[in-house]
Amino acid sequence: MDTNTLQTTLKALFGQGERTTAVMLSGPPGIGKTAIVAQAAAAVKKPVVTIALPTCEAVDLRGMPTVVNGQTRWASPLPREGEGVLILDEVSSAAPDVQVAAHHLVWAEAGSDMSVPPGWQIVLTGNRASDKTLYRPLSGPLRNRLLLLNVEAQPLQWADWAARAGVHPYVTAFIRWLPGALTVKETPAEGAFPSPRSWTRASNILSLSVGLAVERELLQGVVGEAATVNFCSYLEMARTLPDIQDILKNPGKAKVPKEPSLCYALTCSLAQYTRMQGAGAMEYI
Repeated sequence: MDTNTLQTTLKALFGQGERTTAVMLSGPPGIGKTAIVAQAAAAVKKPVVTIALPTCEAVDLRGMPTVVNGQTRWASPLPREGEGVLILDEVSSAAPDVQVAAHHLVWAEAGSDMSVPPGWQIVLTGNRASDKTLYRPLSGPLRNRLLLLNVEAQPLQWADWAARAGVHPYVTAFIRWLPGALTVKETPAEGAFPSPRSWTRASNILSLSVGLAVERELLQGVVGEAATVNFCSYLEMARTLPDIQDILKNPGKAKVPKEPSLCYALTCSLAQYTRMQGAGAMEYI
């Protein structure tokens, strides 16, 4: 399922008054699974509670035991009233006993002391065995109680989001020009690799006042060597673009690049600039 369809689907689920199913989102690292859940929850005005399961022990979900009126009660951190969205993050990297505790939350058996109110939606996230992360498969009974969705990044959808989010226009233009560079087909065993998350971090690097050699090394540290080679070649061309303010002074006569890649870069830069400045550039486009 692509990310736009996923967000629409989650909005519909979260808009329900009571939980009808718990959802498991599987996909490669850095695709934005947790962020998409949070955005869908915000769209329906529901609070979010996120628990990073790899950092937990089973007792962290159940809570510490206390004695009240001669009976054992659990000081659980889980929501006990109202409505919202509970994210159990990175369940595929959690210890086996933590996965069992998550199973009890999803199961919500009658009379259980490990349950959340029906107004709280439950979403689990995790990577796949092929993603070369710390991976522990979910048990059959747990999978059988979940709505299982596989999430994949769509480059043009990500580029649209990135433009709205203020990601550097050179990055969004590069992904539009070379969509296959957004992610890798197979996660490498070591070293950095491109993903929606790492390209967002690469955008931050472009704003640093460092030399080209240092910039290249920093980019390699977030998107990997192969992606950096292509991106730096693109940057070398894109940085020869005419000044946007000069274009807007005389859009009917300003020079237009011949290379399609430069037209992509310049169009994305103009789009971001005019969005921020409230100026028009359609005559030049």
